[in-house]
Amino acid sequence: MFIYKLSSWVDRYDPFWYGRLIALKAAYLAIGLFIANLILQPPLPTLVMLFSAVGVLIAELPAINDLNKKDNVYLAYVILICLTVDIFSSSVYLKGWFILAVSAWAYVLYFALRKKPELYALVSAVLMLGMISLEGYNSGNFFSILNTLFFILEFSLIAFWLHKFFPFLYSRIWMSSILRSLETLQNMLTELSIADSQKLFRQLQVSESSLNLLVKQSYRQEARLITDLLSHYHYYLNDLLENKLTPARELDLIGADLLRLEQAVRKQSEFYYSPNRSSALDLTTHNQIYPQLQASWNKLCALVNS
Repeated sequence: MFIYKLSSWVDRYDPFWYGRLIALKAAYLAIGLFIANLILQPPLPTLVMLFSAVGVLIAELPAINDLNKKDNVYLAYVILICLTVDIFSSSVYLKGWFILAVSAWAYVLYFALRKKPELYALVSAVLMLGMISLEGYNSGNFFSILNTLFFILEFSLIAFWLHKFFPFLYSRIWMSSILRSLETLQNMLTELSIADSQKLFRQLQVSESSLNLLVKQSYRQEARLITDLLSHYHYYLNDLLENKLTPARELDLIGADLLRLEQAVRKQSEFYYSPNRSSALDLTTHNQIYPQLQASWNKLCALVNS
């Protein structure tokens, strides 16, 4: 079963769990790499650990929302950081040529990723770390640079396996986005306003983009159905609230049902409730969608518990 326990205070600053995930992973990497440092004792250990860890954290950016893509991004990062350290350290004493080499390398990297702007953060980090590397690796000696690169590769391999063995917490991103969406839907009904419509759209986008991070295909299918049904609710409520013809009592029925679902999601438990079906024409869509939403959530809980 998904483990989900958020304080409302933290949710205001980190509504989708991305910040907490990166913070936990950074602490976990720090502990693992400090232990590796005690054993391997590389030269300039702070820089070696920094270079190997930053790529793992970059792979956790929201735009990188596929498990295989995260691994590939880290592999690309390791290759680029090694090349960057080599280029910068080799040319630092060439003065004017150094500026030309850095500018040319930056242009090559940005040009190569011009069709993937979501990865520009990777290039920025590599260039920044390349400049930081000059504080320690600026001898211009080929064998010294090669020795440094071997240590970076060694620690990068350790960081990669630490990343692979990190507890699987990506489901919390999807869960958080679903909870935020349910809260916004209820808020729209309470205020009888569609002012939060764009906010809800962004929350559902996060839910959609995080589906590929769920651990099993069967989870993804049910999670995708839940996300799609909430998207239907978004357009359905927009229509009801914009027309302003639906009685408050019927809107309260919808809100009460969504609250029951939200409570079940917070408890990460199945729930069985037979809503009082109203014959009102405005509730026809609700009477169709809500049982599907309830069934999908219960099936997802059953899959996780099996």
